[in-house]
Amino acid sequence: MASSTSEITLPVVNFFSWFLVWRVPTIKILLHMLKCDENWEIDQKSVDFVFSRLLKSKNSQWIVLFPEVNIWTREGAGLQRQLSEKYFLPQFTHLLYPRFSGFFNVITALADIKPQPYSNLYDITILYVREDSQQISFRPPTLLEFFSSKVPITVTVNVKIRSVNRVPQKRHKLERYLEHLWRNKDKLIAQLKVENDVEVINSSLKCINDVNDV
Repeated sequence: MASSTSEITLPVVNFFSWFLVWRVPTIKILLHMLKCDENWEIDQKSVDFVFSRLLKSKNSQWIVLFPEVNIWTREGAGLQRQLSEKYFLPQFTHLLYPRFSGFFNVITALADIKPQPYSNLYDITILYVREDSQQISFRPPTLLEFFSSKVPITVTVNVKIRSVNRVPQKRHKLERYLEHLWRNKDKLIAQLKVENDVEVINSSLKCINDVNDV
């Protein structure tokens, strides 16, 4: 008896950074990183050209953005805090201040297209947890540490789906919108860290009780 199977077409994942839309890192990306600063932004005339391949594609195309630009470090967070105080910007405990330029480029590129090719924005928050000798660390691991770490690395991924139609298109309102998302992210990460701390404490108490029972 023959069975029919339907084909599943997976979406194509594209990264948008440093003036380019790309799928795998190339020398061109590295050169752009060396030439550009973190506040890079494409002029309006070039936006349509950069995204033309995605918009003409018959396949499902995902666009991935990293508004923080850099990986969180204590040094980077300290410098960011000083700049936030200087320019009266919101301060975050667990995040770096988001960069608006790339996000603004994507929203403006899609604004005039009818029908709207994208319906949802997936707001993703990632937390890394490492526990070693009853000590817990939330420092983001390097790629090398992912494959060579002697202690387990727990990766918590939180995804919230937001409607693209509700994302503001005017720059000022879009900046406030992204700041609002970052405030929520900062609170979420704080909550996740507390929950992980509690789990470690409970695990330690259980180990102590088990030893006492023996």
